[in-house]
Formats: sequence, structure tokens, C-alpha cells
Amino acid sequence: MKNVKKMLSEQADAVLPDKNVKSKVLRELGMTERETALAPAHGGEVRSADKRKILISIAAAMLAVALFLCIFLPIFLSREKGNGFIGNKFADITDADSFYAYGAASVGSLLASAENVGGAQAMSLSSVLSAAADTKTEAEEAHIETINRYMALAEGLLSEENIAAESLAGEYGYAFGMAVKLGDLLGGGATYRLFYDKIFRGGGSEGDEREENYAISGILIADGARYAVEGNYQTEEESGEAESELYFKAYTDDTGESYIEVEQEYENESEGGASETEQKYIYSIYENGRLTERTTAEYESEEGEIELLLRIEKDGELETLQFQSGRKNGENVLFASGTIGGERLRFTVYIREGRYHYEFSDGSSSDQDRFDDDDEDDDDDDD
Repeated sequence: MKNVKKMLSEQADAVLPDKNVKSKVLRELGMTERETALAPAHGGEVRSADKRKILISIAAAMLAVALFLCIFLPIFLSREKGNGFIGNKFADITDADSFYAYGAASVGSLLASAENVGGAQAMSLSSVLSAAADTKTEAEEAHIETINRYMALAEGLLSEENIAAESLAGEYGYAFGMAVKLGDLLGGGATYRLFYDKIFRGGGSEGDEREENYAISGILIADGARYAVEGNYQTEEESGEAESELYFKAYTDDTGESYIEVEQEYENESEGGASETEQKYIYSIYENGRLTERTTAEYESEEGEIELLLRIEKDGELETLQFQSGRKNGENVLFASGTIGGERLRFTVYIREGRYHYEFSDGSSSDQDRFDDDDEDDDDDDD
């Protein structure tokens, strides 16, 4: 628990009464602020009647402070937030290996979540909203199903744990492998396995020029299913300016026309000697060669708190989901808001073993299955 004195200092403006409250107390006592001075301006002695009024005003002010503390201090002390160790995981993606690990983990979580809520068709974020809902309950359930498919990714990107990659021996005829774990808000997480061949397409450094071009081709195993994957990591840097082409793609059918692809959008701005880097990751979903959905994931920081923002573009419409981790009623939660299907939503998601409990601002609630991996992500094939 925070030091009480420090908390009172930080929250003084919200906890202590303002001048209006003090003036109101004095008016109710039939006094003015001038009458509370400890000594007259002419330097004479304070009369006993004035002393009495002064003591009454001081006591009233102290009583007002005590009342405010009794009301508001328990609220501030009981307010539960995140533990403060959550960071921007995008900042840890600095080379080809960390990029492919992130691609495997994030795309794997979307694939696994899609399978758990109804298969490849469920990957389209708004597909469940395309049929008009006749009742409020049906609309709410459609919203929840939509949100639920992004929860594993949101948990992973807002968890305390870094994305952990461990080298594996090659399998399935591939030379290299890695096991990538994406944590969650209960201290567990899901592990995805990537087996691949490396394809070096050039690179090196000379003077202030640096180039790296490293592609892969292989398979991703997520929730027992196997997906063909490919990726490209190409960066060029010269005189402080950088260009890059980074993508990781997992195919969802055998034709090569349906897949999920994640790309990095990287911006580095320098002004007045200060450098600011911004990274976004864009997920594109293709079905039968047609782009059906594009989602941009980025971090935002406000007053030291990290938030995850998802912007979803589909059929010419923009939908948003914003998540911030914390605690409420002694449980791990995600505080969330957004606009889906043209409806503005605000809700809290309780993270529980095997399920999510949604509580919406209008008082409605729902329980949904939560994808939870036991780190034994074995597929059933014996190739």
C-alpha cells in the first residue's frame, strides 16, 4: 500500500476541501474570512469574542477536512490499479528473431482464438454483426463474441511478461525452430511453435550504412493446428534514416489465398536533438484473395499508464477497442471501451480461469470461454 502521506499529497486537490467549501462553512457560522485573522491589522490584541470565533472557524475547517478524508480517503486507498510493471512490448522488437517471435505469438493467438469461437469465418471481426440483431440481447452477444476473439492478444500485450522465445531443434524437415510464449494476466500463457528455414538475401554494414535482409519459410503450430508461414525482415539504415519491410504471414487454407499477415509500421522522428520512435503492427485478413479486415495495434501512454488501442477497418467502417489492465474487486481485469457495429461500448472484463466475465456499463453481463493453453501445444500429426 502506498505511503498515506504521499498519497494525500498527490491527491490533495481531489481530497481536501477547496476555498468554496471553506467559505461556505464560514458563512454558515455567520463569519467572514477577514474575521479569522489571528491578529488585527492595527497590531492590537485579539478580543476574546474574536478568539472564540477564530477557534470555532478552525474547528469547523478541521471538521470539514475530517469529513472529506473519511469519505474520500478509503476510496483512494481501495482503488486498485495495475502493478506498474507493464511496458511497451513493441520496443523490444529490435531484430529479425524478435520480430518473427512476435509474429508467431500474435498471429498464433488470433488463429487459436478464431478456432475457439467458430473457425476461420470467425476471424472477420464484424461478421457476427452483419446479420441484423432483432433484440438487445442478441446484439450484446454479437459484440461480446467479436471482442472475445481479440482478448488473448490484448492479454498478452498488456501482461507483465515479455514475449519469450526459446530456440528448438528443427523438426518437420526444417532446420530451425523456436517456442514462443505469450503471457496472460493470470501468470500463465500460450506457447506457439515455429519451425522454419532461413533465407539470407543480403546484409552487412559499411560506414554508417547497415542492411539486413532475412526471410523465413516454415510452419506455425497454434492450438494443435498447423499453418504454413513465411516472413521477411528487410531493413536499411543510413545517416540516421531507416527504411524497413517486415511481415509475417500464416496461411489459413491450402490455396495460398487466405491468410493473416502482420506488418510493422515504424516511424522515427528527430527534433531538437530528441528522438521519438513509434511502432504499430497491422494485421490484415485475406479470404479467397480479398482483404476483408485490417486491424492496427498500438500502445498509448497517458499519465504513466499503458493502454492498448486496436483500430479495425472493415467494409469501409472503422471500429475501435481500447484496453487497460488493472484490478477490481481483488481480480485481474481489463478496463475497455470502444465502438463496434456503430455502438459505443464501455465495459470491464474479469479474467478468470477458463472464462471471461464481461460487465457492461448498462448493467448487462456475460460469460465467455477463455482460450487457455497449458504450454503443451502438440499437434496431432505424426509427420
